[in-house]
Amino acid sequence: MIKVRGLSKRFGRKTVLKGINFEVNSGKVAVLGYNGAGKSTLAKIVAGILRPTEGEVRVFGKDPSASPDARKRIGIATHNPMLYGELTVKENLKFYAKIYGGGQKLEELAERFGFSDYLDTKVNELSRGYLQRVSLAKAIVNEPDLLILDEITSGLDLAVRKKILDIAERFDGTLLFTTHNLDEAKICDTFIVLRNGKLVYNGNSLERAVEVLNEVS
Repeated sequence: MIKVRGLSKRFGRKTVLKGINFEVNSGKVAVLGYNGAGKSTLAKIVAGILRPTEGEVRVFGKDPSASPDARKRIGIATHNPMLYGELTVKENLKFYAKIYGGGQKLEELAERFGFSDYLDTKVNELSRGYLQRVSLAKAIVNEPDLLILDEITSGLDLAVRKKILDIAERFDGTLLFTTHNLDEAKICDTFIVLRNGKLVYNGNSLERAVEVLNEVS
């Protein structure tokens, strides 16, 4: 499903990712690392939002940055909700459903995510917690096969985090979940650790991933 080969990414003179290689066929994958490790950049490249400087990424056998078909099978929610503030919640979801082909009824999504009372509210009037609920609903409005969550729970209160994590845990496709919260990573079954832009662990042991994460480079 996801194949990454020799992936590097530079922004100007700064190299953020350095020769990353891994494959994901299915399941839930946590991408761990401290701030600046390259987690968000990796997530955005896999989602097709950014292009690699070197190497290649294939999702469903295609370059996600160049393939509309691949993009329609991917949902992404980040700590930046990527919603239009002057539009209502319903208008935002309808817009993304039209672009990516939404098969889910908006009212059912709203009930599932707990924002039924806010469908006609402008996004710029929502609290941080409700913004992230709507962002996650937007990410799955197209019923994706691959869901990418990039630090989506950062800064949220416990109740909202639990709601979002429950939904992520029940997602029946492939999940790529970047987080610095090790407790949240427990919903995953595979763990990738990034340090200073390099992949330093890829395996099924959270305990070992934590050990590698905390090793002195």
